Amino acid sequence: MRLAPHFADPTSVSPPGGVTRRWLPGVVFPVAVLIVLAAAAKVPTQFGVLLLLGAVGSVLVISGLRDPVVAVLLLLVTTFLRVALPSILPVDPFVLAFLGVVGAWAIWIARGTDRAPRLGAIECAMVLYVTWNIMSMFSAHPYGSVVPVSGEELSVARFVLTGTIIPFTMFLVGRYTFDRVSTVRTLLWTILLLGAYSAAMSILQFHGPTALVWPRYIVESPSWVGRAVGIFDQPVVNGMVLILSFIVALLLAATPREPGWSRILATAIAVASAYGVYLTHTRVVWLAFAVVVLIGAVSAKGFRTGFVVTGGVAAAGVAIKWSTFTSSDRSAGGVGSPDELQDRLNTAKTAIWAIHEKPLAGWGIGRFTAMNTYNHKQWAPDVPWIRGFGIASHFNELGIAAELGLIGLVLWLAVLFLLAGGLFHAFRVLPADGLCGRRLALVAMMAFVVLVISGLTVDLRFFDFPNAVVMLLVGIAIGWAERAPADPLTPDPHRRGFASVPAQEPT
Repeated sequence: MRLAPHFADPTSVSPPGGVTRRWLPGVVFPVAVLIVLAAAAKVPTQFGVLLLLGAVGSVLVISGLRDPVVAVLLLLVTTFLRVALPSILPVDPFVLAFLGVVGAWAIWIARGTDRAPRLGAIECAMVLYVTWNIMSMFSAHPYGSVVPVSGEELSVARFVLTGTIIPFTMFLVGRYTFDRVSTVRTLLWTILLLGAYSAAMSILQFHGPTALVWPRYIVESPSWVGRAVGIFDQPVVNGMVLILSFIVALLLAATPREPGWSRILATAIAVASAYGVYLTHTRVVWLAFAVVVLIGAVSAKGFRTGFVVTGGVAAAGVAIKWSTFTSSDRSAGGVGSPDELQDRLNTAKTAIWAIHEKPLAGWGIGRFTAMNTYNHKQWAPDVPWIRGFGIASHFNELGIAAELGLIGLVLWLAVLFLLAGGLFHAFRVLPADGLCGRRLALVAMMAFVVLVISGLTVDLRFFDFPNAVVMLLVGIAIGWAERAPADPLTPDPHRRGFASVPAQEPT
């Protein structure tokens, strides 16, 4: 089979002959993660932590401003560590990292030719949705953005930043900047290593030695007892990350050009991630995992073996312990517990009432918890009224509709449908071979499915890290599809971005 010739790329992040910059992020970021973890866990004083983080941060900021890919990886790491890092800075490190991404991307655009992003239907829908969020943030509403039961205040600006602005920015940067196989590979290994840490902490939480678990709240005061909460202290977020790690691990384990040791490592991480998914004891995580395994078994040409084996093992386990699986004992793997279902039914009823009362503009961004406290509704007489009282929305789209009205919901659904359309297009037009071919599109599609399914039981806008990772993967897949030549054997040097599509490795 002939391979597409590799032209010099004037829009590439990496300069010609920049061999060092190709491997540098893959070395810097795992080391940076370890340093930050060691600093937060071992340095005895806040001053020591601040000093060490300042030194590491200065190096990373300089590297990030030179390359938006490095800046994105830094943002992912700081977002991953957000809950665990001590609050010793005036602003969260992930906010600074996000500003670094914006600055690095602006510099990258200014230094090249024809690098400015072109607004299409997806970008327009995103801009409109973000604008509607900001308008709601500055508008007057009946209730404040507080949790009335505890008095805790929700930062609406932060909520909009983590729930919409950062994920959409990741989509744009991924779409236009991750234009080389080396940068995509570095990102995939970063996701995999972070997922491996989540898997390790999930397993150690249950099987020990617990002395190795960090952060300590995972074993000493988890918000959900009996579930693998991970570094996020939240089983759904942890489960989403473990599923993403599982998908990426199977992809890398089946990539011929990966060294043998790294393929073995990826396989081991896939096994650990799958077991970590089980330890979350969370039904929506299991559902998303089952759907991903099914999609992979059917469509993952070239790396479906892991999905088939996982599906067979899971099906056998459920069949053997069917009575336990259908019981209400969540710690034993049962799915019959009614409490969480009743929470979601009552919050759904409250959201439906809220939409009926304020259908167009909603009750205001970040106001669902307050509205659910003062106007809590009961789904049915056999569902206890107290279930779901005063909590956040547990259905992503209903929460958006209640807070932002039907206008906000339509804009959000427009974003989702346009992204889904872009992914299907990428899956059709990208070549079957290579790490950044159809396999990458399928990985992004499965990640997108995980996000959508998880939104059936939670408000995704609180989940900063998985949102950012999924939108980044989606943007990368759509960007590669746009740069792919109509005929890979007939290169068109005038086609924008074609030269940034390197020859694909055979499988």
